[in-house]
Amino acid sequence: MYIGSRHNAADHLITAIRHGFAYAVVDCPLIIADGLKGNDYQEVSIDGGHFKSVRIARGITDADAMVVLTHVKGHALAGFGGAIKNLAMGCAPPVGKRDQHQGMQAEVNESLCEGCGYCETQCPFSAIHVEDKAVIDRSICYGCSACLQVCPRHAIYFNWERDVPRFLERMAEYSLGAVQGFKRKILYISFLTDITPDCDCVTWSDSPIVPDIGFLASADPVAIDTAALDIINQERGLTGSSLQCHHEPGEDKFTGVWGYVDGSYILEYAEKIGLGTRSYTLVEI
Repeated sequence: MYIGSRHNAADHLITAIRHGFAYAVVDCPLIIADGLKGNDYQEVSIDGGHFKSVRIARGITDADAMVVLTHVKGHALAGFGGAIKNLAMGCAPPVGKRDQHQGMQAEVNESLCEGCGYCETQCPFSAIHVEDKAVIDRSICYGCSACLQVCPRHAIYFNWERDVPRFLERMAEYSLGAVQGFKRKILYISFLTDITPDCDCVTWSDSPIVPDIGFLASADPVAIDTAALDIINQERGLTGSSLQCHHEPGEDKFTGVWGYVDGSYILEYAEKIGLGTRSYTLVEI
C-alpha cells in the first residue's frame, strides 16, 4: 500500500533479511503471507458494522495456529499500535489495508501550505499535485496519512472526530476476520520496549516516550492491548521525547503525542464485536 520495499514478496524478503530476519538468525522459514504480488487472499465472513467479509492473506487463513509478535508503539491515526492493529494490518493484503483506510479524507489548510511538494512525492496513490498549494484528489485518496506525516508545516489534516473512529472500527473488524478459524490457537506476545511515538513503518524513528518495561503474553488481543496501554500510562514520560504533555504517571501517554486520537476507543469497539475482553489479570514472571 505504501511507497517502499514491501510491494512484492521478493523485495519484502530482502527487507526482512536486512533487518535481521534471515533463516540463519531466526531458525525458521519466512513466508510472505499474501503471495508474490500481494493478491493471494481469502474472503472471510464476519458480522461487522462496516464489513460483512474481510480480505485476509491466504498464508494466514491456511495456518493451523499463530503467534502474534507485536512491538507496542504510538501511531498517528490509531493513537497506539498493539496486537489488534498488528492483526488488522499485518494479516491483510494491500487491498485489505486500503479497505481499512478508506473513508478517511485528507484536507489541506491553504493558509499553512507553502507548496513545498513533500506530500506529492510521498503519496503512494498519486492523489496529490502541487501548484501554488497542495491539492488532493479525493476520488483516489485512501487516507493513508503519508502526506500528513511528512508535511513540515502541519498543513494537512483529517477530520478526526468523523474519520478516526471509523478507521479504528474498521481495523477492529479486520482483526476479527484475521482470527476466524483458529479456535483460540493464537498466542499474543507484546514487547513494551523502545516505545516510540510513531509506527515502525515510517522511515524515521524517535526517542522512546517512556522507559523500557518488558513484555506481555496472552491468549486475548483485547486484554493484552488494554494491559499494555494501562502499564505504559503508569510510567513517567521521558523528557526530551515527543511527549508534549501527560508526563505524569497515570496520564495517557499516547494522547500526549497524538492529542486528537483516543487509543482506548478501539479496545471498546473490539470488545463490543466479540474480539476479546478488556478485563485482565497480570501475573508477573
